[in-house]
Amino acid sequence: MNGGRKTVVAAVSVILLVALLLINPYKTIFLNGLMLEANAYINDLLKSQDSFLASMPSAIKGATQSNSAPISASNSTDSDLLNAWFEKSQTEALLVQKRGQIIYERYAQNADRGRNVNGMSMAKNIIALMIGIAIDEGEIQSENDSISLYLPEIATSTNARLTVRDLLRHTSGIQSTIKDLSATLKGKGLATPLAEISFNGDRAFHYDNINYHLLNLILVRIYEQPLNRLIEEKLWQPLRLEDAAIINTAGYCCLFATARSWLGIGNLYLNQNNPIVSSHWIEKMVDDTLTPQWFFVQATGESAGNSYGYHIYRGLPTSPETFWVEGMGLQLIMINRKTQTIIVRLGGIPSKFRVTSNRNDANLIEPLLRVLAR
Repeated sequence: MNGGRKTVVAAVSVILLVALLLINPYKTIFLNGLMLEANAYINDLLKSQDSFLASMPSAIKGATQSNSAPISASNSTDSDLLNAWFEKSQTEALLVQKRGQIIYERYAQNADRGRNVNGMSMAKNIIALMIGIAIDEGEIQSENDSISLYLPEIATSTNARLTVRDLLRHTSGIQSTIKDLSATLKGKGLATPLAEISFNGDRAFHYDNINYHLLNLILVRIYEQPLNRLIEEKLWQPLRLEDAAIINTAGYCCLFATARSWLGIGNLYLNQNNPIVSSHWIEKMVDDTLTPQWFFVQATGESAGNSYGYHIYRGLPTSPETFWVEGMGLQLIMINRKTQTIIVRLGGIPSKFRVTSNRNDANLIEPLLRVLAR
């Protein structure tokens, strides 16, 4: 075959490949894979407390320290299953609690029981819980309050009244910038003045980190304390959790905590009658959901059929009763009330090209789903 014909064949092949990728379901499969790869890469860049992309986190003083050795599952089938998945999934902390008892606990070397892993967007769930506490304490009247009551610099028309609930559900229409994200990760305020932030975007659903940054600002102004001290006073000390750290200026990211501390947060959703936050608010966080037309979620590996509450996720067809908290890099607190099971997973996402990894499984977290269902 001469050079000219080879060029034509190559060009036609590329065109056919591109055309194939633009046809559903191939386009969707390709985009979902691309999103997961991007999540893996960005998580690697932000994983540690000394990431060049972020400021050093501020300490959250815990009320207890765990000196007990990690335990193995009492059920050998679960233990073998979870150990195999741990090895191939780039997991650094994995903990399973059933009916109030920890039945499996394992950590990678140097994980500091999970504290060396950035919880990423799981911090949003902490912010949502703190908003509920502020409502319980009368500092915020309702999630339906206009955000201008607490951030008066943000002027909105009466026809497009923005509420605290809009921020919680990413329905504010906010249009933030990369500069805003970079500045708040690096310990600074927003690059865009509050009075100049645009809310002219999609009001149906648009996941934007700065929504939760604004919620953080509301909390800090109400209580006149930095975020780490608020979390310490309202959650960590009352729940007797272990030392942690968070980037104060973000609100949407970057809480470094042990797996057992994340388990303490998960238990709030099993014990709705806890003294920390009202059961009414817990149920609202779980049930006040929307199902966007397109929203990629790592735990499902899909961009359709996923629902979102106040940083609570649903969308597993084989486990509809399961809901979870998720952060980039597949940081997870998975909760099944029916079986009284909580699974905490911290770590990263292995490369697609690592043939022995879970990236080539039908579902990234299939073993976890099996354990949740039992």
